Amino acid sequence: MSEEKMDPIGAQADLVRRLQAIGVDLWGKDGKTGAAELPEENTAADAGKAPEPGGDTAARRVGADNLWKTADETVDWTDALLCETPRDGLTDAREWRFYHRVAEKVLAGDTAAYAEVLTTVNPLGDLIPFVSGITLRASDADRLECEFECSREEYEKSGRDYLGALSLRIVRDLFAVLPVSEVWVKGNLDGEKKADVRVRREQLLKQKVAFLNPADFLETCGGTFL
Repeated sequence: MSEEKMDPIGAQADLVRRLQAIGVDLWGKDGKTGAAELPEENTAADAGKAPEPGGDTAARRVGADNLWKTADETVDWTDALLCETPRDGLTDAREWRFYHRVAEKVLAGDTAAYAEVLTTVNPLGDLIPFVSGITLRASDADRLECEFECSREEYEKSGRDYLGALSLRIVRDLFAVLPVSEVWVKGNLDGEKKADVRVRREQLLKQKVAFLNPADFLETCGGTFL
């Protein structure tokens, strides 16, 4: 399937067109988010709003080399399918309604539903200060692919540590948002590959993630960094 570059949208019809391509280009070179703006009853509250590049976000204050220590909360898609309202009482009601609406298709491995989740929830939105561009792709029911363009500043500052921390954070966030078995992350700088990482879900099980060296761990999974 061909991958389509997407600009910010303001109409649901444009979302439908983009979902047909399955690929989700979260940010273009102008730094603007491509997250969907669905009607209020269907959208995750404020989920598609990414911070401006270089802004004083919580992620930037943490620092690129420590990104892997935090991750998004895992979505329980079975719970979302069975319950019209969140059991924990904490999840935003509009966000939960969106999960409930798409849960059946997500659990069936529908890649168009995966793309809608990625576009609406925008799980990597807080990573925009650390990249020059990022694209997500639901290649099949079991795998998500992420390709990012390195921030030259961050890469020149810490190289392998930056690549490892960012890659592991991406892996954790994507496993949290969708029930896939594998995440494939590729990082580039000016057309040259700098990171190539594939991680299976079971490789993260029982890992004390906060104490890992991200690059070392990802290399044990077969990843490479330049």
